[in-house]
Amino acid sequence: MSQYKLQVKDVLENEYFRSAEVVAGQGGLLRIVKWAHVIEIVQVDNFLAGDELVLTTGISLQHHLEDFLFFVESLIHKKCAALCIEYGTYLHSIPEVIVSLANRHDFPIIVFHETVPFVRITQDLHSQIMNQQYLMISSLETYSQTLNKNALLGQNTDDILQTIYQTLRTQIIFSIKGRDPIFFPNMPLAKRQQLLTMPKTAPQFKHEPIFIVDQHYADLTLYRADGLFSEFELLILDRTATALAQLLMRDFYIEEKRDIEDATILADWIDQKLTKEEIYKFIVAHHSNYTYYSSAVFILSSPYTIMRAQEDIVYSKLYYRNLFEQNGFTPFLFERKSYVVFILLHTKDSKASRELLNSLFATLQHTDFYKKQLLQGYQLAIGKVVSDVEEIPKSYHTALETLYICRKVQTTSFFYDDLHLYHLIYKLQMQVNLQEVIQDYLQPVIDYDKKYNSKLLETLQVYLQTNGSKQQTAKQLFIVRQTLYHRLKKLENLLGENFMKGHNRITLEFMLLANSLIEDKE
Repeated sequence: MSQYKLQVKDVLENEYFRSAEVVAGQGGLLRIVKWAHVIEIVQVDNFLAGDELVLTTGISLQHHLEDFLFFVESLIHKKCAALCIEYGTYLHSIPEVIVSLANRHDFPIIVFHETVPFVRITQDLHSQIMNQQYLMISSLETYSQTLNKNALLGQNTDDILQTIYQTLRTQIIFSIKGRDPIFFPNMPLAKRQQLLTMPKTAPQFKHEPIFIVDQHYADLTLYRADGLFSEFELLILDRTATALAQLLMRDFYIEEKRDIEDATILADWIDQKLTKEEIYKFIVAHHSNYTYYSSAVFILSSPYTIMRAQEDIVYSKLYYRNLFEQNGFTPFLFERKSYVVFILLHTKDSKASRELLNSLFATLQHTDFYKKQLLQGYQLAIGKVVSDVEEIPKSYHTALETLYICRKVQTTSFFYDDLHLYHLIYKLQMQVNLQEVIQDYLQPVIDYDKKYNSKLLETLQVYLQTNGSKQQTAKQLFIVRQTLYHRLKKLENLLGENFMKGHNRITLEFMLLANSLIEDKE
């Protein structure tokens, strides 16, 4: 008998079960009993929660086989532990169809050949269950204290896995996403592969997810061949997963400290102050099996000063570090002014890395974390994906350009590769006075809007975006057709009758983009 769980086979050892006989469902004698309940009605749905040992005299089952069948089916559906029936006044045998049903579901049916005191049975079983609960709580408290004590002694993952194994003596599997799972105790390769090919939802497994900064980082799993897990085992699993999460968080903070020490080297890297040999030495010092084929720079821009939001910054760094590592990237990061700069290395080529980043951030934008960051004023930018670590400075500068563009213009992407035209405008702005060029084309419309408080510039922009569709333009501007015709006539007067044709249209589209980028929005 387990000291933390009561099973049907243990109940049969009770003194009041001396005259009892298991007439069906012998395959279910290992079912766990969490309570004992006397029921003398057919409708049981509102009276059972699962794992009960049900006792009955059969007073409601004696007349109609349909009622008996319905009663047993309901107990099986409610996942009861077993059914105990007293032979005598009301029932003298179990119909074969009931026996067959119970056998199919390994649902034990136990009969008493003598009259037994149900009240004594429930008292004995409940007392035994309560004592087990008390012992379980005491043992759980002792286990938690052991974990806390070991944490102060600097325990590692193996120490925690050994502690849970010594307590439960069952197979433990610890899996961090993207890494090979750890089996404790270790198993032969063939057996490990067999377990890994089983469905995760198989009853032989109980999984406890481990979340690090709101991300599903790892799983702690118990394996039992019989699939019968006690409440104590599940509580131990939960406590251990929490301890592992705390340990992983500690490791992340240690990495954070290491990042601070590496900040000078990383800054020299993006400022082109390191030779290729020095870059390789730095990478290999952190990752001896260096096999990276592409890289990119990701910038997280904080709306606050670092001092005011240090806690938010640290949390964000941990979140994004974990996000990138879970998707196969190796991140190096450091802070510069109000930016957190991530240098991302990957084993795939530039095209594959770009596709992976695109998928990753498409998913990120649906998370509560990202939406909260947007509301707080954080901004993201990803530079050009490059194929050589010496080109990281190029990726960094393109990321800075992208960040500037995203601040000035409402874009649908924060990837450098998606904003080519804006980058062209940005580079032109560095070479010529774009404001003068824009004035040559758009100033009449801008001046007219200022003088008459009209919306010709907005109308022009929407009209171009809809490829000259008057219906769509009017719909997007929430105006009637007549008003739109009036505005378009005015635009013809200001820009010329052929403003929507050929190079004139292309030039206007380019100038509108340039104006949106360089205009002062403060």
